[in-house]
Amino acid sequence: MMSALLVGLVALFGFLECAIGNSMVQRPIVMGPLVGLVLGDLQTGLLVGATLELAFMGNVTIGAALPPEITAGGILGTAFAITSGSGADVALALALPIATVALLVKNTYYLVVRSWFLHRADRYVEAGDDKGVARMHLLSFWSYAIVMSVIIAACFYAGSPAVEAFLAVIPQFVKDGLSVAAGILPALGFALLASMLVNKRVAPYFFLGFLLSAYLKIPVLGIAMLGIIIALILTNGNSQENTVAQEVPEDEDF
Repeated sequence: MMSALLVGLVALFGFLECAIGNSMVQRPIVMGPLVGLVLGDLQTGLLVGATLELAFMGNVTIGAALPPEITAGGILGTAFAITSGSGADVALALALPIATVALLVKNTYYLVVRSWFLHRADRYVEAGDDKGVARMHLLSFWSYAIVMSVIIAACFYAGSPAVEAFLAVIPQFVKDGLSVAAGILPALGFALLASMLVNKRVAPYFFLGFLLSAYLKIPVLGIAMLGIIIALILTNGNSQENTVAQEVPEDEDF
């Protein structure tokens, strides 16, 4: 019970990420270590969180198209992997269906509950009650975070024994397939992200990092520091150009 409560608190923190400036704390790379910390296995939490982050890296919200609910999938996938003693491959196999089902729950909640708060806010707008509008906004926001956290805690409390029993009867060849999928899906997630980000301006830097790592054997931390330096140089250069352009007076017509 205590473990389920702690997992629920981690979920509440993740679903409240918009309250602290959309800081992306709901991502698996953050949720995984936090779940591992409260369940007493930080190392597995770090490993599973990083693997799930790579797998879900290309999932973004585009217009009305919502990706799977990565917060729920990341938390429960990590939690079940830790309690069952399995690795990141099983966590990845569990996280995707969990995230898909959680998305259905999210859409239903938005359609039924949040639409009700929206219509109530419209009435307050017509009445000129700005405090009522703010109250509906806060209730809508907090209610979703609390409901999803309770659902995740309940699923973890009820589902952990079932997941352990399920994993015990999985044939070895299926587990081997899950291990292969665990290696492929992170690469697929990174490829989806790269397809959106890589263009003519940033592609040279991408391949520069690859060459530095593959042929010069520079550690990833060193490449990251080099990238930060290049980004600062480019940013400062663009800022100075904009400042000079603003200081140059425009030609006056006489």
